[in-house]
Amino acid sequence: MSDVWLRPWRITDHPVVAQMTRDPHLIRWSSLPTLGAEPWLTQQMAEAGGPSRAVCAGDEDTTLGKIALRLPGHASPATSSPAIRPDDHPVGELSYWIVPQARGRGLARAAVRAMLPLVARAGLRTVVLDIELDNHASLRVAAHLGAERRAPARVEPDRAGVPRTLAVHVLRLTPAG
Repeated sequence: MSDVWLRPWRITDHPVVAQMTRDPHLIRWSSLPTLGAEPWLTQQMAEAGGPSRAVCAGDEDTTLGKIALRLPGHASPATSSPAIRPDDHPVGELSYWIVPQARGRGLARAAVRAMLPLVARAGLRTVVLDIELDNHASLRVAAHLGAERRAPARVEPDRAGVPRTLAVHVLRLTPAG
């Protein structure tokens, strides 16, 4: 899908974000269900940890998802795991979600591609996609983008304390130096 575009978050995105507070895929990892839609939106608009954008498609201004770049110091432990090599630095992390009714259309892959100019402007060499092993859709996104799956996998407890196995995928933006 090539008609994906990104825009800053707005408080008027509240209905879509509120819908996602109940999404079973998101509940495991996101602060959204705990914070609630409005505080989460305020946090995303502040962009303290890096740029966060609403994912839109076509001529519509409707929010279909989220993509965020977490800069060094604000990213998950995946960015400092043994899977990260010295020539990967500086490294950030991309996270994304798509509303259930828009999944399966290639929006996540297109959103990552649309976010890459912001990643480049941030001066990062690589970004990590930290993907749970049973998240087949995100594993396909990483493969389509050409992200390198690295060993070792990580085990991290989700927000409920359940240990989950995650695969670290590294997407290189600049040549190793």
